Amino acid sequence: MAVKKHALVHDNHNQLDLKALAQYIEVMNEQPNYLPPAQEIIKNCQDIVKCLARTSGDEDQLWELLTAVEEFLVRIVTSVNRSLRHEIITAILDKFYSLISDPESNACPATSVVLIVLDGSESEATLSAARWLVQQGENGPGGAGLRASLSCLYRWIYEWHGTPALGDWLIAYIKALEENERYDILIEVSTDNLGNLFLAMNDPMALRQPVADVIFHVLSSLRESVEALDKIAPHVGKVLVVLATDSGQWSRQLLQNAVDITTAMVDHIKEPLKGAALDMFKEKYDYVMACLERHMATDGSRFLQLPPWRARNVTLTSVNSNVPMRKVGLLNLGNTCYMNSVMQALLVTRQFSTHVVLKMTAVPYWSKMGGLFSKMMHSISTKLNPDEFFSVVKSPFFTKDNQHDSSEFLGYLLQLLQSYEHASDHNFDYSRPALPLLANRIRLAPHTSTSSISDNETPESSFNRRSVSPRPGSSAACTSSGHLKRTSPEHEIKVPPKKRMRLQETAFLRRDSFIDNMFGGVLLTRVECTQCHSSSLSRDVFRDLQLAFPETPESLQHSVQSLLDFYCSKESLSGDNRYQCRDCGGLRDAERSVLIETTPKYLILVLKNFKFEPKLQVQTKLMHTTYHNPIVTLPTVRSQTDHSTYTLYAAIIHAGTTLDSGHYYTLAKDSNQWYMYNDDVVSVADEQQLHKLNRSSTPYVLFYRRTDIDEGAAPSLDELPPKLQEIVMSHNKHYVETVRKMQLTRP
Repeated sequence: MAVKKHALVHDNHNQLDLKALAQYIEVMNEQPNYLPPAQEIIKNCQDIVKCLARTSGDEDQLWELLTAVEEFLVRIVTSVNRSLRHEIITAILDKFYSLISDPESNACPATSVVLIVLDGSESEATLSAARWLVQQGENGPGGAGLRASLSCLYRWIYEWHGTPALGDWLIAYIKALEENERYDILIEVSTDNLGNLFLAMNDPMALRQPVADVIFHVLSSLRESVEALDKIAPHVGKVLVVLATDSGQWSRQLLQNAVDITTAMVDHIKEPLKGAALDMFKEKYDYVMACLERHMATDGSRFLQLPPWRARNVTLTSVNSNVPMRKVGLLNLGNTCYMNSVMQALLVTRQFSTHVVLKMTAVPYWSKMGGLFSKMMHSISTKLNPDEFFSVVKSPFFTKDNQHDSSEFLGYLLQLLQSYEHASDHNFDYSRPALPLLANRIRLAPHTSTSSISDNETPESSFNRRSVSPRPGSSAACTSSGHLKRTSPEHEIKVPPKKRMRLQETAFLRRDSFIDNMFGGVLLTRVECTQCHSSSLSRDVFRDLQLAFPETPESLQHSVQSLLDFYCSKESLSGDNRYQCRDCGGLRDAERSVLIETTPKYLILVLKNFKFEPKLQVQTKLMHTTYHNPIVTLPTVRSQTDHSTYTLYAAIIHAGTTLDSGHYYTLAKDSNQWYMYNDDVVSVADEQQLHKLNRSSTPYVLFYRRTDIDEGAAPSLDELPPKLQEIVMSHNKHYVETVRKMQLTRP
């Protein structure tokens, strides 16, 4: 039964009028022998869940209503047959999970009273229900629903005391996540909520045993986590004093568990540290250790028998002064996820990021990137503000607080960096506009063509003959048609006069460009007239390949390899897209094909998931079923066959249904472990998550590494140039000082 006690912290302003619900429940409870039809019962139960989720009020205000709701639900599930009871409970739990798994719903804790339908059921019913909901949540993008629901349950447990079964339910939900090995979610969400959970012990009289079990289960499971210690450090003294002041048996039990687990946490994290790292640790946590020394710690807590989540999840690198203790996320500064996702992918492109931090500290824009990369590699905090870098690399057409295209930003950024590769950062004025094509929003810069241009073509139309085209959302760039996979219909193919099979005698990739050395490749295009069979060859430099989807039945699954093969396959040029043959004269039907003449070290593929609808004048998203091959082979000329195989190491995901909305995040592999970089939240992941995304969450930009490339490890702090070492140490010192100030100003 509901227990009236503490007032709610949260107040939902979208309050529904509860009178209708209360009247309905009252009428139903006054007629114990009457049951509505089955489908009406199910709908009414779902409406109750929905109504409770949207209500507000403290527990005293909701007391009578919640008691009546519990009475009604218990009567329903105990009065119907087994089959209908299963349907009712399933419907209630389904609606319950849909509300708590929505990050925007902010469901009222009173909703938890509907869990009473599980009380008195067969053994393991609660755990079975939790397993079912976790299984439902696995279908969401990157476990987003599981994260939101666990966070919601944590919030309820320290805000609400009106549902006795809530603690048991949360323990079951945690165990179900453990069984599914979702330690990434458990670590991330539990760490975020640990401070409030720990503070719940400030009121031992209101703390039930199941809730205490949740607190100690989570605290013990996170005892290897520095982030977890940071969360409870400001509260340790206050909580231990409150518990020690109360001489009751319950408070003494809580105190002993809190001391035992917190001491084990401090000892574990401190043990491997030496020298300066140990001194920094002692300085940072001296208050916590002083509080613990006032109490006698033991190793008798049953919770310390639980294996830590981090140990069960992945073996982490030992903490020392040169190796980062954690992966670092980037704060979203107002729809900057499109930039955050690119920077995380470039960071794990180790030959690139290592060159940036070791070799480019005196080069405009590169030096700013080196500062950001260094802090991402060696920060002791979990979140960085990238504003110092973004403020200088954002071009005028990347406006604040608007969603932009991550592929477009990547192309602009690489061109910006290449433009300044041989410049000096000494007294450089970042307030002046950067050199490369800032006024042009179309993506010409990343792809420089060495083909000649006919008299009837502008440079832009010549450039757009290929699929290396404007912004992926434009009508020229986005087509799902298989007829024009490397051109847009408004550009007629016209090739300058050539002898049969004459090659251009021009250098293609800039030998003095590190950008071209990392990401540049050369396309060899062959066009053959079907009438006189003369052929012309042209070359184009590319830094990414934009892969269109052929027109196929919806049931056919695409793959990245099939899209690459389609990109390079023979293409008929006819009708309005005929070829101007200078050997036989006039417009002729022709065949065109593409091979890769020079392969890049790092292959960037953009899947053209967006299509322009002329009638509606909007961009729509093509949510095709696609297999994202972990290994692909480029169709190459014969001399490049030994350098044609690539392995996937990063993917930028677009979650949403339109080009100008949604969210970007990155899945990337670093040191043989996959991670999800979702702005400032980084969690352990696996490659299979690429194949478990829902239809609206689609990998958009894929990063592949050539198999002959030796990646190497990230540079240690000692290996960085002095300028960057100073930046990192200053950043870490500021972080420690900030934490100490928070502790000193604690209430």
